[in-house]
Amino acid sequence: MTPLRLSERTQVALILFLTLGALGATWYFLLLPQSRMKAENASLLRQLEHNNSAHTSIPSLIKAVQVEIANTNRLEQEWTQTAERLATFANQTALRRTEVDRIDFKVELFKTRQRLVEKSDKLGIQLIPTDLGIDDALLSRDKIREHMLQLKTVEKLADLTLDRRIERLVSISPLPPAAYKSPDGKFCFDEYPVRVAFDVAFDNLYSLFQSVFEENHVFAFRNIRIESGPRANSPVRVNAVMSALVFE
Repeated sequence: MTPLRLSERTQVALILFLTLGALGATWYFLLLPQSRMKAENASLLRQLEHNNSAHTSIPSLIKAVQVEIANTNRLEQEWTQTAERLATFANQTALRRTEVDRIDFKVELFKTRQRLVEKSDKLGIQLIPTDLGIDDALLSRDKIREHMLQLKTVEKLADLTLDRRIERLVSISPLPPAAYKSPDGKFCFDEYPVRVAFDVAFDNLYSLFQSVFEENHVFAFRNIRIESGPRANSPVRVNAVMSALVFE
């Protein structure tokens, strides 16, 4: 049976389709439950406003409170499930709360650089940014945890690209993180974006895109540009900003 062959244009279109699908999945799992619950609460309030007995009947008020509590509990459960599904790290709680000092960070940075260099050499994959785009000169103590999470994000993404057999990691560097809160000011999650460029074959690029949807490997695409690669064995160069999501 003759294998299916797709033109480069068709393959790029499929890649972009997968990227849009990732954005759609993020909206479905993260934002839709909150919108649905908000609509249900608004509907309940409208019913109470037009129900005269609700203003005078204790049982009606108790029922309304019970419904509100049930809705809140369901929303919290949906949020917990969503956070677990979209979290990039299985040990995100430890990463957020473990005390870290300057020596811890510098030792971890050195060990991570060495391990990734050895891994890339073993796989025969060129790892150009051996410093991982991370400066080990920390200016303030309150930034150490942020730097450590940036390091873990870069490490996770570098491992992901190497495991999916890219041809060459051209560049990788963390960008400033962003914090997201709910309308009432409660913390929701932190986004740790990384700018990355790599050369890859089409088949391995598909494998990489599939892997970023897997549990504890989720990366959200901020942007992506795909262009012709420099060599025949790496026909595609990908320039992207991919973000790790860290929940409370």
